[in-house]
Amino acid sequence: MRKERLKRIANVTTSVTTGTLIACIIWYGVTQFTLGESIRDAKIPYLTLPQILLLGILCGVESELIMPNDDRLPKECWVRYVLHYIIVTATALICGYFYGWYEPTFFGVLFMCVTSMGIYIFASYLKYRSGKKEADTMNIYLEKMQREKKKEKED
Repeated sequence: MRKERLKRIANVTTSVTTGTLIACIIWYGVTQFTLGESIRDAKIPYLTLPQILLLGILCGVESELIMPNDDRLPKECWVRYVLHYIIVTATALICGYFYGWYEPTFFGVLFMCVTSMGIYIFASYLKYRSGKKEADTMNIYLEKMQREKKKEKED
């Protein structure tokens, strides 16, 4: 049980960290472009790397606390998804503010929320794909077991 929880936290951490890294690549590129500077002259501050990882870890832990892998009613799932998105975005806003990732203006917050939404969708898609793959594998195994039982009954 504990091992599964750590595995889910690690999966979310990896997805969020990767998504945040992609977002940083895009935003640094946009910034360089709007300033009229070459991408080759772009410099990412060293501390940005551990900041990205810390944000991923925080989101991974939050995800496990808010979105445990147990059966819920559909209505409760939607409430949890909305609550989860709000908490993850608030975490990104707070961390981003202290990390100096955005200006605390209307558009700075708006772009940060849009970026958070993109990363959330990216991480959710990766989780869906992983879950679908696991479910498909389980279904193949169950079908195989049913065929074997059917064959035993026929013999």
